[in-house]
Amino acid sequence: MNTEPTLRPQGLPEHDVLTMDIADLSFDSDSPVESDRERYAGLKENKVELAEQTKKVSAVVSGIARAEKAFAETQKSVSTGSRTLTPLLVVLGFVFSLTGCGGGSTASNDGASPRAKLGTPSTRPLPPEFRVLAKHLAFEMKPSLDDFRDDKGLSEIIAEGHLAVLDLNGIQTEDADITYVANQAKAACGEAASRLQQIKAMPKPSDAGSLFAESFVHGLYGNVYYGYALGVDAAEKQKAIMAELQGLLAAADKLDAAQMMLPRIAEKYAASPSDPDGRIVVDIDESWGSYGPNDWFCIYNAGSEDIEDCTIQVHLTGGNGQSRKDVHFVRHWPANSWMYARYEPGLEFPDSPDAGKSTVANIQKADVSIWSPKYTRTLTYAYKGAEKDKDIAEWCKGLKFTGRYHPVVSEIIWDTQRGAEFTLDGVANIPKCRVDITFREEGKSKAWHWEHDSWVKGEKKTFTPPRGGLAFDPSKIDMAISFPGTSYVHEVTLTVNE
Repeated sequence: MNTEPTLRPQGLPEHDVLTMDIADLSFDSDSPVESDRERYAGLKENKVELAEQTKKVSAVVSGIARAEKAFAETQKSVSTGSRTLTPLLVVLGFVFSLTGCGGGSTASNDGASPRAKLGTPSTRPLPPEFRVLAKHLAFEMKPSLDDFRDDKGLSEIIAEGHLAVLDLNGIQTEDADITYVANQAKAACGEAASRLQQIKAMPKPSDAGSLFAESFVHGLYGNVYYGYALGVDAAEKQKAIMAELQGLLAAADKLDAAQMMLPRIAEKYAASPSDPDGRIVVDIDESWGSYGPNDWFCIYNAGSEDIEDCTIQVHLTGGNGQSRKDVHFVRHWPANSWMYARYEPGLEFPDSPDAGKSTVANIQKADVSIWSPKYTRTLTYAYKGAEKDKDIAEWCKGLKFTGRYHPVVSEIIWDTQRGAEFTLDGVANIPKCRVDITFREEGKSKAWHWEHDSWVKGEKKTFTPPRGGLAFDPSKIDMAISFPGTSYVHEVTLTVNE
C-alpha cells in the first residue's frame, strides 16, 4: 500500500468526455495513473518553486527594513523641495536590486510580512544532554521517505530500548527539567523493553497472527506502532500476552507524555520569535481511500541558512474537535530542504482504543512551532478547504471506469428498467462517497443520487432509477462523485451511441 505524499495539482481536472455504446464499453480518464513516487516528485518541484519565491519575499523584507533606515538618514540632510525625490529613487532601486526583479508577485504559505523582524539569537547554549533526550523521545522526522523502516524485528527493537536506557542513564546536567524528563523516559523505556522481552519469550502457536492485530512499539519511545503477529491458540496464553501488552501500551503512554515536555525545555534555549518571513513551507497529505493508512507532514526550510538543534511541535486539529501534538527534533536541517514525518492511525485494543495513534481524523489545520537557538517561529497551516481539495483531485486522477447503459427490455414477467452500471478501476478503492447520476436527452434531464460507504476496484455498482422514473433513452449520462469533507467533485460525461 502506497503512503507517500503526492503532487498537488495546479488546478482541478476538467470533465472527462467519454463515449459508450449500449453494449459493454471500457473508458479511461484522460489522466494516466501515476505512481505515488512520481506524483511526490511533482509535489517537491511545486513546493520548492514556492519556497524559492519565499526567499525573494525574505529578501524584500530585509531590503525594505534597510531601505527605510537609509531613507530616514537621507531625509535628515535633504529636507525640502524636489531634492527629496532623488534619495527616494535611490532607496527603491536598492530594494529592487535585492529581489532581482522590478515587478511580479511572490507567494508563501508562511505569510511573509513587509515589516518582518527576525528574532534575537539565544545567548544560552543548548545543553548537549537535551540532544540525547530528544533523540530518544521525539517522533521520527527524516530527510527522505526511504529512511522510514517497516522491517525492524522484535530483537532489534528490544536492543534499541536497552541502548536508550544506557544513553538516558548517562545524562548529567544542571538543568532540572532535563533531569526530570530523562528520569521519566528512562523508567518508561526500561519497562517497555522488559515487556517486549517477556512477550518474545512467551510460547506462541504455529499459526501466529490468527487472533492478534499488529501492535508493537517501533523504536519504543514515542515514534510509531508497528506489528508483530501474536496469535494464540488458548485462552490462558491469550490472557498472559494481553497482560504484557497492556503494560507495554502503558509504558508507551508514559513515553508520549514525556515527549510533550520537550518544547518547555527547547523554548528556554531558543531565539526570540521571528515575524512571518516566508522561510517555512508546510504541507500535509492526509490518507484517503487506498492512499494510506498514514498521514504525512512535510516541512521545508526555504532559508539561505541551515537550522541547527531544531525542535518542532505540530499541533493537529481534527474535524470532530480532536487534537494531537507531535514533537520532533532535527539536529541539522539544511537550507532549501524538506523534512518528513509519518503519522499513524493507531490500533484498537481493549482499554486502549487509540494505541499508537499520532494523528487525528479529518485534519483541519496544523499549528506549527519551531524552536532553535538562532531561529524561532510559529505558524498555522490550514488544510481544510483548498489544500485538501487539491489532494483529493490528485488522488482522483487515477480513477477509471468500465460502464454500461441499460435500456428498457420487456420480459414476460418483469421489465428491465433503464439505468446504468459502472465498475471501478485504476485505484484500489475510494472511501465513502455520494454518486449523482444525470440522464440527459435534448431538452430533457432526470437526476438521482446514491450513497456508498466505499467502492473497491473491480466492484460493479448499478444505478437504477425508481420504476418508471426515467421515461426516455438518454444520449448522455453525467456521473458526479463527491466525498465528505471536501468540495471537490469528480465528474465524468458519457455519450451513448445508438
